Amino acid sequence: MKLGKLLVAGILTVSIASAQDVMQKSMAIMEQGMTQIQQGFLNNNITLIRNGSKLVDEGNAMFSDKKVIAEYLPKEKKHMANVAENAAKRISLDVNVLNLNLDDKAYVNASNAYSDMLNACSRCHSIVRNW
Repeated sequence: MKLGKLLVAGILTVSIASAQDVMQKSMAIMEQGMTQIQQGFLNNNITLIRNGSKLVDEGNAMFSDKKVIAEYLPKEKKHMANVAENAAKRISLDVNVLNLNLDDKAYVNASNAYSDMLNACSRCHSIVRNW
């Protein structure tokens, strides 16, 4: 019986560590992408904006699964997995809007999509992290 409990505890520990690794990698990739997008807008560099939006999309996809989100959150915040999931959906939509506006050369609208991405990130962080 003790062996079974140890096995379950070990599996739980590995899954939590795995979720944190996914979260940390996801956030690092998204941060890099957001920085590239901002630099692209500041330097009128569409290639940098597009490369950044790809990174944001990639990082966002890694941390969009509600189960992974719930594993990362502390016990008292697991009920907030919906907030993070909704932010991920909003970010995904904003990446699409950003790219469509770049295609149409509607740069002000593209920058508004970037701003909304940043707001989605900030909102999620403020709610989930109690800022």
